Formats: sequence, structure tokens, C-alpha cells
Amino acid sequence: MPASAKSGGRVNVNVVMGGPSAEYEISLNSGGQVLAFLDRGKYGRLRAVVINREKQIYYADADGAGAVPDIKSFAAPGGPFKGPLPPSDCKEVWDGCDAAFLAVHGEFGEDGTIQGYLDTVGVPYTGCGVYASAVAMNKITSKFLYMLGGLSVPEYSVYGVNHPETSVDGIIEKHGFPCFLKCPQSGSSRLMGRAADRESLVALLEELQESADDILVETMVGGIEFSCGVIDMPDGSTRALPPIEIRPMGSEFFDYKAKYTHGCSEELVPAPREPELLAQVEEAALRAHKLLRCHGVSRTDMIYGDSKMYVLETNTLPGMTSQSLLPQAFKAWRGGTYSELLDILLASALKRA
Repeated sequence: MPASAKSGGRVNVNVVMGGPSAEYEISLNSGGQVLAFLDRGKYGRLRAVVINREKQIYYADADGAGAVPDIKSFAAPGGPFKGPLPPSDCKEVWDGCDAAFLAVHGEFGEDGTIQGYLDTVGVPYTGCGVYASAVAMNKITSKFLYMLGGLSVPEYSVYGVNHPETSVDGIIEKHGFPCFLKCPQSGSSRLMGRAADRESLVALLEELQESADDILVETMVGGIEFSCGVIDMPDGSTRALPPIEIRPMGSEFFDYKAKYTHGCSEELVPAPREPELLAQVEEAALRAHKLLRCHGVSRTDMIYGDSKMYVLETNTLPGMTSQSLLPQAFKAWRGGTYSELLDILLASALKRA
């Protein structure tokens, strides 16, 4: 554990955001809100660390009054941010840092890359380690673990260079329409789509193969959409938060627009369903968390249909704006504030270190 944490001193926190993925803007929003809501009375130096799309690092400290630097102007000349610095030569960024709060989504942040980097430089961080991050990020690999652990998943196929046995005609025969296509290592409903007929299926396969060698194809499951967060508490216990029911409005599924456009979906927490069903949601989320060897935090998405709970995917660095699903669920659990959730995630990271 870092010296300041051992001695009872105030912990210095670097909030890390940005990165090269399609979720870049979402990550900047998450990181900016984390910085704004960290309790200035509990922490020492707070530092914004922004990774640009070219994987170069900029950093700036909050001022003495705790004012957050303008995150989206990090590259502006003459501003408070220093950089760009290469990850291989930026010791100054991590000097004095007791813990990193990770708000980096998608590639580089949620796939184990930044976790391995921070392990190498000796900085504890929030969320899962390298293994769980890499496995959960790959929607194909995680399916095998779900099934081995007794969880149900939608019927699926893999189409691409490594699966020449899968043809367009085979997909149509197995999955019918509509069906869903997903790049295996993308989040926030980016790089995915819904095929309604042969023409849209072929177009989507061609489009997505520009970003991935293999494409996950899933049979559409109709039913109730849930998302359930899991957090590791500072006392070592693991807790499922109240499930959230998601109802897209004006969209055929919970796509990027439904997720991030105000008024395009209803997010009901706690979900207005019978306790027995909600217990199934929590059990599935906890099992997914443990099967993937997650630490700190995860959020698993699922659909209940045909009297069965289907697990879709597990997010190891879920969105962290104050209005994101995880903070909403934490508030519903015990009236906890967004700042209290940040405290728990950092305490869990320091305990694991």
C-alpha cells in the first residue's frame, strides 16, 4: 500500500480518462465528473490524467480550491495541462500518486492494457485487474466462461476470418431476423447493429469487419432488459446493487442513442418487478463477477425472456457520470451519494494493493 495510505495521510488520486477507443468522449465525461465529486476533505492532490487518441498523456492538478481544469481543452496551448508525454517516459505523471481512478472505457482502458501498465509502474487502481478486464472485454471469450459457470446466453455464431465455417446463409438459417451483430471488443453500443433482413446483414458484416476480424452474431431475445452492478466493499464483502430495468423509448434496442440521449430510455431503479425475479438478476450479476474474476466493480447486462435469464455482457469499467447506471443503483441501495461510491471504489483499490 502507498506510504500516504499506510500512515493515515490523505491519498493522492490520479483520475485517468480518454484513450483511443470509440468511447473517448464518454470517458472524458466520466473522468470530469469523478474529479468534480471526489471529496476534497478526504483526498490530497487530485490530478486529471488525459490520454489522447494517439495514446499520449496530458496532466493537470486541481487548484488549491479544488477547481477542476477544463478537461476537453487539455491540448490547448498555454492551458494548465502539461504534455503530451509518451507512456514510456512520463514518470512525473505518477510521482506521488497513491491510487488511480480509472474512467477509461473501451480499448486501452477496459481491455487490460492500462491495468498492466499501472501494475508495471506500481500504482494501485480502481476496478478489475488485467485478466478480468481482457476476458470481459471480449464478448466471445466471456460467453464460454458464462456457459461453463451455468449462466445462459443467447444463441450465437462467430463470423469472420477465424471462422470460415460460418456463412451468411448459415446465420440466416440459425438466427433468423432480426439478429444482432457485435464487434467483440467494443462497448457503449458502439460497433454493433441489428440486422432485419439479408441486405442489412451483409452490409453490417462488411462494415464491422473493418474494425474486427471476427463478428459475434446473436439471436434476438425478447424480454425485460436489466443491468445489475456489483461492488467489492472495503470490508472484503461483495455486494450486488439493486437491478435496473431498462426500457428504450423510440429505439428498437438499447443502442448508443438510447443510452446517452436524454429522454430516449427509461432507467427504473429499483426495477419494479417481483422480488424473486430481482433475486435472479442479482445472482446472475454476482456469478458473472466471480466467474470473470472481477475486482472492485462490474456491471452485467441481461435479458429475461422465455422464463430464462440470458446474460449479455459484463462491463468492468462502467460509466461513471453521476447519472450513469452504477451511481443510480448505488443511490437506490441505501441512499448513498455519488461521492460515497467513489470513496468505496478507491478504498477497495487500496485494500487490494
